[in-house]
Amino acid sequence: MVRVGDAEAVFWPGDGVLAAALAEAADRAGPWPGLPDSVRLPVRIIVARSDRQFDSLTAGRLPGWGAGAAFPGARTVVVQGRGDPFRILRHELAHVALHAVVRRAPLWLDEGYASRAAGEWDRLDALRVNLAVAAGRVPTLRALVAELRGSAPRAEAAYALATTAVLLLERLGGERGLAPLMTALAATGDLDRALRASYQLSLEQFERRWHEDLRARYGWVSLLGSVGALWAVVLLTVGGLWYRRRRRDAARRKALDDGWFQVLDGHGPES
Repeated sequence: MVRVGDAEAVFWPGDGVLAAALAEAADRAGPWPGLPDSVRLPVRIIVARSDRQFDSLTAGRLPGWGAGAAFPGARTVVVQGRGDPFRILRHELAHVALHAVVRRAPLWLDEGYASRAAGEWDRLDALRVNLAVAAGRVPTLRALVAELRGSAPRAEAAYALATTAVLLLERLGGERGLAPLMTALAATGDLDRALRASYQLSLEQFERRWHEDLRARYGWVSLLGSVGALWAVVLLTVGGLWYRRRRRDAARRKALDDGWFQVLDGHGPES
């Protein structure tokens, strides 16, 4: 075991360096979006690099594609070696931080918040949302919970959609971001009541607003822009490879031509 400030890390032999780096990162983690600056996270990190170690610690209750787990009640997170362990750590720490303030949150809010706090939103996530919206596959918030527990492709789209819902909540808070909602949710323990108190919206009204926001931001026009940008990258990459190969082939042809000229002039290799 290694301890850094309020964080301790437990590890199997051979993972001491990674464990120490994760403990140091956990001790420096924060601030957390919308949560009080006073939130501190005395936390235990367990580094479980193998699938067998990870499965034994999570009792096989997580999907096979999972790379981290959080147990907020015990202030413990488990980090596997798959992917970026520091990003995974921040995602799982965000769960612990959220539950240190909020007693209960629906899974879509929990996962969307952790993704937002870990800075996981990127162009690929936007493309997944674009495709979902264009195909008319935007679920209700209740159905989104089931999608988050589904297979890897379904869960990836669901995580992206959950993040868009949290990003909308953050925009609704204006300069204060998520703080109004988190304060109300900590006081009431009920999301519908917290939404009414902070944004004057019921949960049902927020869901409609979220669907409208998705169609406005990630409809066909946005999809074409994302796909266009993606194809631009592909074309530039392919074009660069084609140009390099053409130059290389030209050099080879020149070398072959020079060789034939030498043979014809009687300057070829001696037998």
